[in-house]
Amino acid sequence: MPAMTKLRSWFLPVVLWIVLVGVLVGWFSLTPRGGAPYWLVSLIVSWLPFLALVGVWIWFSRRNGRTSSGASWVDLFEQQVVEAQRTNALLERIAAALEKPSAG
Repeated sequence: MPAMTKLRSWFLPVVLWIVLVGVLVGWFSLTPRGGAPYWLVSLIVSWLPFLALVGVWIWFSRRNGRTSSGASWVDLFEQQVVEAQRTNALLERIAAALEKPSAG
């Protein structure tokens, strides 16, 4: 069942991309030379890949915002800070014990 969900999540963006590319190719090939405004075509051709890249980057960022255990990266970093503080406190106790002069 999870494989089907992954297939459905990729199906719509792929189909939309193919349709968009097909429309653009059809527009370029069927439009007479003076029919389409050159600046609009240039704008679409130059900015479309950049916008697609930013969209994919945002999608991956939101998708990978949580780990497999369900905890967010912020929660994991906060746990790491707490553990580092605990380790520092233990190391300070060890250092203080080593600094005490021995009774012998």
